[in-house]
Amino acid sequence: MLTIGKEPETWLVHRVLEQRAAERPDHPVMHWSGLDYSYAAINREANRIAAGLEARGIEPGHRCAVMMQNSPAHVFVWFATTKLGVVEVPINTAYRGDILTHIVISARVTAMVLDAEFVPVVARIADRCPGLGTFIVAGDDLEDARRTLPGVVLSLEEVASGDGADTSRAIEATTTACIMFTSGTTGPSKGVVINNHFELSFAVVFNEIVSLRANDVTYNFLPFFHIAGKFILLGTMLADCRMLLRPRFSAGQFWPDVRAHGATVTVGVGGICHMLWAEPPQPDDADNPLRMIYSVPNPHEVQEEFLERFDLQLTEGYGSTEANIVVYTRPDEATPRGTAGRAAPYYEVAIFDEMDRPVPPGASGEIVVRARHPHILMEGYDGLPEATLAAFRNLWFHSGDRGHMDENGFLFFHDRMKDAIRRRGENISSFEVERIVNKHPDVAETAAIAVPADVGEDEVKIVVVRNPGAALTEEALLRHCAAEMPYFMVPRFIEFRADLPRTPTQKVRKVVLREEGITAATWDREAAGFKVTRDGLKRRL
Repeated sequence: MLTIGKEPETWLVHRVLEQRAAERPDHPVMHWSGLDYSYAAINREANRIAAGLEARGIEPGHRCAVMMQNSPAHVFVWFATTKLGVVEVPINTAYRGDILTHIVISARVTAMVLDAEFVPVVARIADRCPGLGTFIVAGDDLEDARRTLPGVVLSLEEVASGDGADTSRAIEATTTACIMFTSGTTGPSKGVVINNHFELSFAVVFNEIVSLRANDVTYNFLPFFHIAGKFILLGTMLADCRMLLRPRFSAGQFWPDVRAHGATVTVGVGGICHMLWAEPPQPDDADNPLRMIYSVPNPHEVQEEFLERFDLQLTEGYGSTEANIVVYTRPDEATPRGTAGRAAPYYEVAIFDEMDRPVPPGASGEIVVRARHPHILMEGYDGLPEATLAAFRNLWFHSGDRGHMDENGFLFFHDRMKDAIRRRGENISSFEVERIVNKHPDVAETAAIAVPADVGEDEVKIVVVRNPGAALTEEALLRHCAAEMPYFMVPRFIEFRADLPRTPTQKVRKVVLREEGITAATWDREAAGFKVTRDGLKRRL
């Protein structure tokens, strides 16, 4: 339906829905909580909400925040904003206080659509956001909203109006569709400006990666404030298949959902594959219809066992909200262990040193990207011209990630540059530390961070989630690390926890762990009498 490089002026997010509604109005494209939603039903409700927004003065170019859980109503609102040319500002539902205030103010939001459950959260910051004057609440009881929110408070039900017919508005492929804020895993969130063409390009690339077909069923538990949540639904529409929508990821519900609904393709971001692997093995693990997980990253340390246990394919990619999925693996080619794949055909990907000079194969540096076609990278960071210029310096997008390429063009991701650890003159990849720790059979997941050393630079701390029922001790894990890692990489500090702090898209919030630093629950190998040398692990008597 859409091909990168061809007819780019026709790439409009809402037009995909409208065309499908005209061609296949009754096709059940989305399943939610026991109900099927057809193209025609989604299109009709989106049109009614768009008409209602317009009638209340929310016009093309206005900024409208959306703070909603995954639901059909969220889908209707999303497409309503694209139809109207209103700039959607999807907000992470976990945000509170200062970070929520920062987004509303910096994005110049004038209206907000929110689920009723978020009224208390928004009410606490509304007075700090003088530009925000209209609140549209999805929910039955608006008493609290009308009592606590300033300005105009309406229900989503009363806003929706009209017969749901399509209307024509002056929207172009380069019209801004949304401003999507980065997850803030390494610092303050920045608003990524995404036009219609760029938003759709994610879905086109995703469909190519997973070879999405009309008989597929996608399984989407990722929130729509995350680009992956959006490209799964848009990809489903482009392929004219079906999607199972869930409010969030549940390891316990995952396989029952897959089997009950015949799901064939899903996206596993963050530690989702590790979570599935950590679940107790069942005799029917391989008896499922899932054919592929697009995983970021693959569980490299148990990849063969994972594939055999669940009888499916894994494909991996590398990308970002700013730059699409620019690298991915091809299941039909021999791929070195640990790589994120080769560059997508629509992008140039290179490794640069600190002076923006290409480095030779095998050398570490910053991953940089350049598009081969227009409008398949972000337009920039909203309201941050200096940050935009810095990101695109010397005509390449600078990812802020460190990696290397081999002589065949396979990319190996090392770390977020801000996550890198430097200990006694050695640069340490937290990604590599985590990979080795995760090889231990009693470990479900790990986050490695830098904590300040007693004298200059960093020490390595790992925060570890054990597999259910595992009795792994700090000393046993230390011995595993000492046997598998270079001496300078072996963690000094170990802390066991029941879970890791996460964004709603399941990315580990290392910034939180770094802020916590050494806690009362942190075990110190030096205080326990252990010393790591070039010759191995020793214990003081």
